[in-house]
Amino acid sequence: MRFEATVDYLRGIGKRYLTTEGHIIELGESLEKELYLIGISPKLFAEVLADLMAQKDGMYSFFVPAKNISEDCANVLRIFEILISTYNISRKMLVVIISVEGNAQITLLRPELYNNFSKELMAVLTKKYICLKITMPFIYRSVVFDTFNSFKKLFNIIFEGIIKLSGNTYMATISNDKKALIWKIDSTNIEYLSNNLIPSELLSLIR
Repeated sequence: MRFEATVDYLRGIGKRYLTTEGHIIELGESLEKELYLIGISPKLFAEVLADLMAQKDGMYSFFVPAKNISEDCANVLRIFEILISTYNISRKMLVVIISVEGNAQITLLRPELYNNFSKELMAVLTKKYICLKITMPFIYRSVVFDTFNSFKKLFNIIFEGIIKLSGNTYMATISNDKKALIWKIDSTNIEYLSNNLIPSELLSLIR
């Protein structure tokens, strides 16, 4: 299963949408289900794809009201990969949904831009919030490692490694001011936690 869309290129992959500028956008069935899951109108997303293809810098952002897509931490980054095809080219993009405080910023960007983008996001979000959940429908290992690299560039790291917590294996990084990034190996979630939200087993590693 993969997420895909076409712009002015009919392949019969899913539902078609006519944009205000007269472009025909097809959204694959899996993509539509993902959009409904995170509360985004497929029609609005189709409009955005048409605008994106007209951009030359490989990044496009817009804002929409958000629904809560996680119960344990209200601040969520949802990331997934999409293949966008026209008659002439196919372009792989990342979709990053930043859902906080009832609003969402949705950014589409080339995968190679995520590393720098992630550093900017982590700098802002870890300063403002005590927790953040990064979720993916599939394991994108480049996203995992880019996120950890961004975190390590922002903070004074005093521990990083592979650990066991409650019988599960995690990759973890902890800063001297009690900020932690943890990833359960082979899961589709990364968690940023700070202060008392960090599991005591993990905090014991820096005492």
